[in-house]
Formats: sequence, C-alpha cells, structure tokens
Amino acid sequence: MAKSKSPLNKEDYQKNAVLYKVMANAKRLEILNTIKDREANVNELSEILGTRKSNTSQHLMYLRYLGLVTTRRQGKNIYYKVVDPEIVAPCKIFKALREKRGHINIPSST
Repeated sequence: MAKSKSPLNKEDYQKNAVLYKVMANAKRLEILNTIKDREANVNELSEILGTRKSNTSQHLMYLRYLGLVTTRRQGKNIYYKVVDPEIVAPCKIFKALREKRGHINIPSST
C-alpha cells in the first residue's frame, strides 16, 4: 500500500498551529472580530470586552508580534486594526460546523 502524501509540508502545519493557538483564546478572537473593520485603542477594547487594560494590552502585543494587527499612533493613543480581515474567517467556519453538527460538548472551565 502506497503511503499517502500530506497536503501540506511540516512548516505549514507548524505555522497553522500558531494560528490555531491564537484562535484557541476567546478574548483574542473577540479582539480580532472587534477590530477587523475598524481601529480601536486599548481603552476602547477593554471597555467593549469588559477586561482589564493590562490583559487587553497583552493580547494585543501577542497579536502584533505575530503580525496579525497593525498599529497607528495618534497623540498618546495607539490604535490597533487587523491586517487582513480574513483572519476571522475560521470563526464563521467553526460556527457553521457547530450549527451543522447540532451540538458540541464544551467542557466547563475550572
């Protein structure tokens, strides 16, 4: 029996795993969806998300490090925006999968 070839190479899988890690955090997903079509600063995002500024800032630093968000400084404020709005496409795909399946067992947080 012939060994089937993987559709992606190992480096692609590793890079995709990094993106899945980003997507595995609900707050980061919420941030990305909030700034996919508009700019917002840490104060605005913290208010929208109901999180502390320090927590929001850490998420934004990680997203910026990965090159998923861009920044623009205006006075003392730094405004963030998603580089490519398609980064949130998996959210729509996952939602469609959940709806198609009918239910997904989600473990309770401890």
